[in-house]
Amino acid sequence: MLYFYSSVLRSTISALTVNASRCLLFLLLTGCQVNSTRVNVEEDKKAAELFVDAYLINQKQGHQAAMIQAYSKEVWTVTPQEKMQQLFRKRGEVLGRLQHAVLADWQSKVVTGSNPSSTFQLQYKNQYEKGEALETFGLRTEHDSLKIINYNIQSDAFLR
Repeated sequence: MLYFYSSVLRSTISALTVNASRCLLFLLLTGCQVNSTRVNVEEDKKAAELFVDAYLINQKQGHQAAMIQAYSKEVWTVTPQEKMQQLFRKRGEVLGRLQHAVLADWQSKVVTGSNPSSTFQLQYKNQYEKGEALETFGLRTEHDSLKIINYNIQSDAFLR
């Protein structure tokens, strides 16, 4: 009887060892990724808000080169810089100078761990000399700094 239990125990240990080996092999092949996600945390928003505030200060002061540098290189694969500069000029002609900017809405998603990433969307209700505009900035962390990945401006002044 002892031989029977010993035999059953050996086959059970053998089966567990095979299963553990398969599990370990699966983890090694797929990679072990441990990530944590935060969504819409006020503390995360502050860095993005400071970035856009600096962008808007450059806009007020007419520093287009600094504004262009704020955009991701990925943007320039889709939109030539000349087109963006035309947009800046058109905005100035139609709306005038930026007077006041107010953050109206925002979203954030920050992933920490083995695959970190940060994305933000900030929407501003801005007052210009000749009208109002709703401006939306999409941001992403690239090489430990924020970059604009999309920009949208909406204003009835463009329809006049």
